[in-house]
Amino acid sequence: MVRKTSLAAVLLLLLGVSLALGATITLFQASFDGTNVRVDWEVTNEAGVDSYEIWRKANNEPSFGRLTTVAPTAQRRYQFLDTNVYRGVAGTTSGGPFTYRLTVRTTTGDQNYTTVLNPTPSAVQRSWGSIKSMFR
Repeated sequence: MVRKTSLAAVLLLLLGVSLALGATITLFQASFDGTNVRVDWEVTNEAGVDSYEIWRKANNEPSFGRLTTVAPTAQRRYQFLDTNVYRGVAGTTSGGPFTYRLTVRTTTGDQNYTTVLNPTPSAVQRSWGSIKSMFR
């Protein structure tokens, strides 16, 4: 009987820890998709997740700027297409390399993940991206 009680206590403890951790992120990456950047992340557990926020920072910018907020939909894979990568968050032209941050807002606190976009885009990609962003 003592053995069952301690096993049950351990299982309850593990379940509580699992639920308290919030999202379990198994992939977070950014890659070029033409002149845009595709940000992908995969989730295996969304317990207690309120939202996902995508942030970006260029090498010459002092801080991250929020790009979007995504509500959890219980799907395994999420994607965001950054179509203004060459325009800074405040409307200024940015230069790479770019760092993306995924903030997972949960009921028990935030979790942050970062990824650096590699390789840095070519001069042609930056020029074309800058031209396109002026007309948006």
